Amino acid sequence: MKIFLSLIMCLAALLLFQCAAHTNLEPVGNGKLAVDASMGGPIVKAFGTKIPVPYLTTGVNYGLKDNLDFTGNLHILSLPYQIFGMEPGITWYPVLQKGKIPTIGINPHALILMSLKSDVGERIKCYPVLSGSAAWQMKNGLFYTGMDLTYRLSDLDYNKDESPAIVSPFLGYQWKLGARTSLCTELKWHAANLQTDQLAVEYLGIESHGAISTLFSIQRSF
Repeated sequence: MKIFLSLIMCLAALLLFQCAAHTNLEPVGNGKLAVDASMGGPIVKAFGTKIPVPYLTTGVNYGLKDNLDFTGNLHILSLPYQIFGMEPGITWYPVLQKGKIPTIGINPHALILMSLKSDVGERIKCYPVLSGSAAWQMKNGLFYTGMDLTYRLSDLDYNKDESPAIVSPFLGYQWKLGARTSLCTELKWHAANLQTDQLAVEYLGIESHGAISTLFSIQRSF
């Protein structure tokens, strides 16, 4: 349990709490609702092998207009450690797919972390995030790619010279499992511009930067 707690704390330091597959790829429709549950996280080197951190989130997309959705995620795994995490925001779709032109999603939101402990120096932290995605309708689903841009409002303890902007590109495929159910499989390079070889946890990154994550999400529309 102590090892797992240290993993969670290192993830928080890198803003890797944003471990949910992107399900806001197309508008759900005015007045319609879609809920999802996601699992997955950064791949770490432990016990002589490479394993993904099993981070859990649940989310919702609600259509405010035909091309505008409310989006939100709630972080489940952090709650036993008395950390409440959520990501409220909106997703605007200025372009819908037409031929080779993809559906474009622009998702400004906030990552809000709140300590539920009684004796803490700083209870709430909020990080602005801007996500962009491009999705192409395929025969049996959606191929998509995009990037998250998170702005860090405080210094990293292990390196105060790192950029306050955190870039995390991603790509994935949303498989249609029926008229209302889909499965997202996503590969994400968390914090691609940050050096991570100085951390106690050894992440699977690229050239000692960031952390590769595998993410999965089941979504149901209503």
